[in-house]
Amino acid sequence: MSKCSMEEKMKPKRIALAAPALILVLVWLVGCGSPPNVPDKPRGAHTGLKGSPYACTTQTTDPNGGQVAYQFDWGDNSQSAWSQMMDGDIPYADTHVWTETGLFDVKARAKNSKKASDWSEPLSVTINPGEGQVRWSFAFTDPEDPEDSADFSLNTFGLDIGGDAAYIGCEYGAVIAHKLDRTLRWKFLNQEGDEFTTAPTIGDDGTVYIGCANDTLYAINPSGTRKWAVDLGDEAFATAALASNGKIYIQTEADSLLAINPDGSRLWSYLTGGGSSSPVIGPDGTVYAASQDGMLYALDPENGTQKWVYPLGSSEIIASPAINTNLNVIYITDDDGQFASVNLNDGSENWTASVGETPSSPVIGTGSTIYIGGGGTLLAFNPNGDLKWTWTPLFQGTVSSPAVSSAGIIYVLVTTGKKDFEEPDSLYAVNSDGTRRWACAIGEGYYDDIMSSPKLDDNGNIYIGSGLAAWCIRGLGGPAQSSWPMFQADARNTGRAGN
Repeated sequence: MSKCSMEEKMKPKRIALAAPALILVLVWLVGCGSPPNVPDKPRGAHTGLKGSPYACTTQTTDPNGGQVAYQFDWGDNSQSAWSQMMDGDIPYADTHVWTETGLFDVKARAKNSKKASDWSEPLSVTINPGEGQVRWSFAFTDPEDPEDSADFSLNTFGLDIGGDAAYIGCEYGAVIAHKLDRTLRWKFLNQEGDEFTTAPTIGDDGTVYIGCANDTLYAINPSGTRKWAVDLGDEAFATAALASNGKIYIQTEADSLLAINPDGSRLWSYLTGGGSSSPVIGPDGTVYAASQDGMLYALDPENGTQKWVYPLGSSEIIASPAINTNLNVIYITDDDGQFASVNLNDGSENWTASVGETPSSPVIGTGSTIYIGGGGTLLAFNPNGDLKWTWTPLFQGTVSSPAVSSAGIIYVLVTTGKKDFEEPDSLYAVNSDGTRRWACAIGEGYYDDIMSSPKLDDNGNIYIGSGLAAWCIRGLGGPAQSSWPMFQADARNTGRAGN
């Protein structure tokens, strides 16, 4: 056989042997130039807070088993630096801080020593205002004069958390209902355009009870229509208290405490001396009313007969009481700052203290610590009446009734008085040790002994009226686990202990 013939016969074998090797070389060459697999969609919370670190994770593999590095795109025109090279299929985490609120799409990609992958499927993250930042606000203009806006400095919210509603009255004869996210639900207008003078009280069925300067208590359906109205015989500045059986108790400015049935009919009345202090209801249903004659009255809820009376002092009582169900006591203060703890059962006095002029309504935090504003300061008292600490704002003014969160943070509005200062009102957050946490300047409103009190929802939001707007500000934690963590006991302003 010739050499040529032998070579011809060997060619197919050589080609057959070379083909697998060539394929391996091609695969190796192609593989070395391939990027990592596209990373998983980032994993993390769908919400975050402005100014606070947010963390998410992702992971992928390299087709050749090589190491990979990761990079995130945060959706705000910024990207993270590439991570160090690491083994594939190991979760990688990174953090970011957004400086604005809004909706952001977070994506991830990976690279090996040759190429970068495509971007992953995005994770949508909603960034809300951080602690101490405004979530939203709204104003209300006079229907008869669109250039004139209502001042909400004297108006306190009422919240129906289960019904997703926040209610507030104003000086132009309107009750405004918003969803908790600010969306307007309805506006209720009284025909006379008279100011709504009390905070709204929310019933178990969503009915809104609110007093007006036209001597009327209105009941408004959850849909915003009038349910009924009852003539009180005088103005009411004191917020109505609502018993568990649906009966309403409200004090008029001139002289009386009235009991109203759920259908709007009168049940009874009692001459208290009247005033701006809101009545409250004890765990056994007893109604307690403090009046401008300096007395605290305990009344039978069925017929209005007097159980006992406690004389606090010679000054009128404007602030509303607070009830500690753990200790079976009620706290009350008069306008001169005389502050007392009184037994619920018989009206006997436990102790007294001084809190300064123009005191607020007291509230109760965890551990039965009592918080009250007075003399331009916020004061904390131990249950035995000993002063725990005081905190004074930089720009001293009237301190509102506090609200205490489950995180132990105390919120107060400080109104400086517009005749003396150019500073806006501020909502302050104070830590449980009496140190300032933050402040949020929100508006310039009227100066008055009666002012808006902060209300808390379960999601850590704070609702307050101040200046020409009503505000929602981000806080931390829902209401404290106590019988009276805010004005009138709860977000609905029921004034009822032991809910």
